[in-house]
Amino acid sequence: MPQLTLQGTAYDIDAILFDKDGTLLNFGDLWIGWFDQLVTTLNQGLPEAQALSHRALYPKVGIDPEQRLWDPTGPLTIGSLDEIATIVSLSLFESGIAWNDATQLSHDAIARLADTLDWPSCVTPVKGLVNFVQQARQAGISLAVVTSDDAHNAHLHLKLLSLADAFSVVLGHDQVSRGKPYPEMALLACEQLGTAPQRTLIIGDSNGDMAMGQAAGLLAGIGICAAPHLDGSHLTHADHVIRDYDELTIARPHH
Repeated sequence: MPQLTLQGTAYDIDAILFDKDGTLLNFGDLWIGWFDQLVTTLNQGLPEAQALSHRALYPKVGIDPEQRLWDPTGPLTIGSLDEIATIVSLSLFESGIAWNDATQLSHDAIARLADTLDWPSCVTPVKGLVNFVQQARQAGISLAVVTSDDAHNAHLHLKLLSLADAFSVVLGHDQVSRGKPYPEMALLACEQLGTAPQRTLIIGDSNGDMAMGQAAGLLAGIGICAAPHLDGSHLTHADHVIRDYDELTIARPHH
């Protein structure tokens, strides 16, 4: 039976669920650049008087306009693409654009960005990830991704990390009726992996990940805090908080 050890505690497990952004890949490298390009893309189709200001929008999604650092409790970190579209649509509406047009413009810009963004330069793995995933698979641990992003993006990002084959289950916000912090995604992942929740760990960078794990009855939640400007204090529901994957050890079962 595989065992994961960290901070002096050992867990007998069959599976690990991973959040994606900030957990598998470095959050800021991807999403702040993505948001900048989203606003630029939207502005290309708007009269100058209605153009959106990057700086004015930053606080609404949880980015500090001065330092361009993100709030781990904010919409860009935790929200779905639909929720980001709604926030941007509201700003368009406030600038005088009808709500139906505003929502269409936002969703169209997000779709356009999926095809034009320079994904390979934005998607970078969290320290120690690739090695850890390899060890987990060699030990016979099943792996799944449970993300607030869409499943299509998740598959794309895993491919860019060269980890597409490592995860037997990949679930996006668009595949469940209620996303995090509700337990549905975690329970569905366990069901598809064929593992019991009480023999499954979750690793994530938001408290929504930890709350989902608790609601689903998972064995434990490991909060990961890879960004230097974060101290992990937002991870109030985590059983452990780590900086990177080098802090985790996997022992293979002895036969």
